[in-house]
Amino acid sequence: MSAGGDGGDEQAVPAILFDGRSARRHEIAIGRDAGDLLIVHETGAIERIALAALERQGSGPWGDRLVRPDQPGWRLDIPGGLPTALAAALPAPHRYGRWIDRMGLGRAAVAFAAISAALVGVVLTAPQWLGPLVPLPLERRIGEALVGDLASATCHTPAGDAALAKLMASVDLPGQAPVRAQVLKVGMINAAALPGNRVVLFSGLFDEMKDPDAVAGVVAHELGHARKRHVMQALLRELGLSVVLAGTSGAVPVQLAKVTGLRYSREAEGEADAFARDRLSAAAISPAATGAFFAKAAKEEPAGPWMVMLASHPASADRAKAFGGAVDRSRRYRPALSPAEWQALSRMCDEDKRVRPLLDF
Repeated sequence: MSAGGDGGDEQAVPAILFDGRSARRHEIAIGRDAGDLLIVHETGAIERIALAALERQGSGPWGDRLVRPDQPGWRLDIPGGLPTALAAALPAPHRYGRWIDRMGLGRAAVAFAAISAALVGVVLTAPQWLGPLVPLPLERRIGEALVGDLASATCHTPAGDAALAKLMASVDLPGQAPVRAQVLKVGMINAAALPGNRVVLFSGLFDEMKDPDAVAGVVAHELGHARKRHVMQALLRELGLSVVLAGTSGAVPVQLAKVTGLRYSREAEGEADAFARDRLSAAAISPAATGAFFAKAAKEEPAGPWMVMLASHPASADRAKAFGGAVDRSRRYRPALSPAEWQALSRMCDEDKRVRPLLDF
């Protein structure tokens, strides 16, 4: 393939496309024509995508990867690496965020430090005020410093990735930057929101939960923490400003345990549960399975009013009642995932033979 136009005389480069609409792997070729990326499909059809709509997402065993922020699940893997001319034509990657890139990291750090110093007397006593003030790109960098990218423990299969992307899209708010979701090979029954719009699901969750609707409720709860900026509030309250901004050099499992073990305020937990019920309703997914999960958890909790009062989470019995009470008997619900999609998601870590379990967690 040879494309015309400014800078469009590059030879075709083989690549692999996942369009985000299905789990199918598309063997394609790419080239460039001025400001567009050309995708030549197996049928011979040519698709144009503006280079400005693409982002580089780094490199790995798959080669170089491009994604489309406006289309969750879409990714283009280039096993041989990005051609030099094409790489130069792509938008410059945002290392820290647009405004930080414009100012420069040094000036941005000084500005942020000055603002923090001016507000420290008030802010340190009220982390809930500071958390939402931290720019999301900086929060993302903080998350990477604390727990890393967790790539070696992240499970991937084409069908599992597509099912996870569908589940996330169904219960998240539309029209916002997508939250990055990962399934980690960790034998614990847990899911957590991480700094910088990230949600992780531990593989042990699928051993306990046999219904995709219940997992949808748990995912929606963690999305509530991410969208309401609860994660930075909890980090600032429990780890302190200096630790959060400086990052740590400890082992990844230890740091992940600290972050996923954060205790949110009861108000934040209530907000996340309300967010989950609203999003399940918007997606026409029944909250009954989530209520049943909390009812089962309630049987394993210590009884007594003091335990309920001191626990950061609302009592599981109360959560079961709230989710169960949100079921509209006159409404027709749909399953969060099809049986095939649920099997692909729940067995993703068993089928991915390259993933390494996160030990000592």
